[in-house]
Amino acid sequence: MEYGEAISDDADEAAFQAALQQLARGRVDLHEIASEAVARTYCVCVVDGEDAAEGHLSAIHAKLIESLERRLRAWVYRQEIV
Repeated sequence: MEYGEAISDDADEAAFQAALQQLARGRVDLHEIASEAVARTYCVCVVDGEDAAEGHLSAIHAKLIESLERRLRAWVYRQEIV
């Protein structure tokens, strides 16, 4: 599977929904929630495989976590001002 297929709007949305479920359960550490949601949602070729190839958290994996965490922060902020 190519990254273009594994990293998609559908995968982004699935990770976001998984993260929202964790927030609904009372979890509050957005970075940890985002990290776990990305690990559970994205193809192993994107997260684990690339990490293993690089010997550390890959730039792609880190960017996915960062993007999801940013989206979660925006969502939480909107909930607080409504």
